[in-house]
Amino acid sequence: MKSKPILSLAVLLLLLLAYGCDNSTHQQEGATLRLILHTDHFANQRALTPNQSSMEIATYHIHGTGPQGQTFDIDSAQTAVAIGNLAIGTWNLTAKAFNSEGIPLVEGAVETLLSKASPTTTLTLTSLVGTGNLDVHVHWDTNQVASDVRLEVTLLDQEGTVCTLPTAQLDKLSGTTSIQAPLAAGSYLLQLRLFSQDVLVSGATQAVRILDQSAADATIEMIIGDLSTKFELFLINNTMLPIEGTITCSPASPSPNEKVTLTYTPTNLDAELSVSDLVIDWYCEGALVGANTRTYSTIPDAGTHRYDVIAHHEKLGSLGSSTLLVTMPYAP
Repeated sequence: MKSKPILSLAVLLLLLLAYGCDNSTHQQEGATLRLILHTDHFANQRALTPNQSSMEIATYHIHGTGPQGQTFDIDSAQTAVAIGNLAIGTWNLTAKAFNSEGIPLVEGAVETLLSKASPTTTLTLTSLVGTGNLDVHVHWDTNQVASDVRLEVTLLDQEGTVCTLPTAQLDKLSGTTSIQAPLAAGSYLLQLRLFSQDVLVSGATQAVRILDQSAADATIEMIIGDLSTKFELFLINNTMLPIEGTITCSPASPSPNEKVTLTYTPTNLDAELSVSDLVIDWYCEGALVGANTRTYSTIPDAGTHRYDVIAHHEKLGSLGSSTLLVTMPYAP
């Protein structure tokens, strides 16, 4: 942020008394007022301000009111002005500076006694003049913020007092907002803070100068340039190995025409899984004979029969099979 400009104008009034010969007792004493206008300290550094030429003083208007209702008004582009035939006594002097467009910039006033003993006085112009407008457009990258993005806007005057601004309405889809308000002429500090997920992700601080009848306008980009130094990524494998298992037969050596019960037990389940999480189907000689059950009961025909169990989980890659041969003896 650039430093705030020092806005002061010293007008050195050298009151040089010049007395003519007193040819008559009725002739009033007079003096010549010589004004030297000093503007070294009225300068501007570019911040959020109108253009440079608008900040430069082009002309001065000086007004004086003195004894017996005597007045004068002078417009000058020069820094030294001589005003003759002024009455001795107390004078109230005001001065106002204008830019080339006729917009007033700064003014001041002083009351001084014009006499032989007090030929010099100083008039300092320190009061800024008029009202201008703040017109700031702010934008940010919508791909770098969450949907809860918010912008805090603070405006401080040169004394550090918080100024009231209308609430900024954010267009979250386009990543833009506008800050607009009329402000008294003067210097201000504009602070912007952009938050996403309640974390400060970008900020900007800008000096602002308001001139009468002018707009301090700018577009400010909220740069989100931080590189994350701590980001945790959790990898979850949603696949598993084919399920393996064993089949037992009860009784192990059945008698002819005896009912047998086959039971399946998985042997390589992940720790967080149980048998109830599986789909277990039974096949005999390739034909489905039991669905979604851990056990299967039957009276096999005499001979040797092949029983297959197909077990799987919803995770990819889990489909596995187990086989048992059951021999049923012939009846005598």
